[in-house]
Amino acid sequence: MKLTPDKCPECGEDAAYMIEQVYGRAGLLRQDNGSMEYDGGTDMDWNSQEAVFDDDETVTLHCPHRHSWQAKLEREEEDCHGT
Repeated sequence: MKLTPDKCPECGEDAAYMIEQVYGRAGLLRQDNGSMEYDGGTDMDWNSQEAVFDDDETVTLHCPHRHSWQAKLEREEEDCHGT
């Protein structure tokens, strides 16, 4: 993939992280009073992992110093997520 810009505008470091989403199934347990509560476990569907695009079609990147910025993402024919 190509990210533009791919360097932090604040410190010049390369992008180290991109905000993505992944779906999970959270377990539920019925309580004695009939209500439901989370059971504390979540099965993650790592095959659903994908970049989160903002309204202007940019993604959010972070450098190792936790600075964040918006960048355009150009996908190669097939990236690491198979899209």
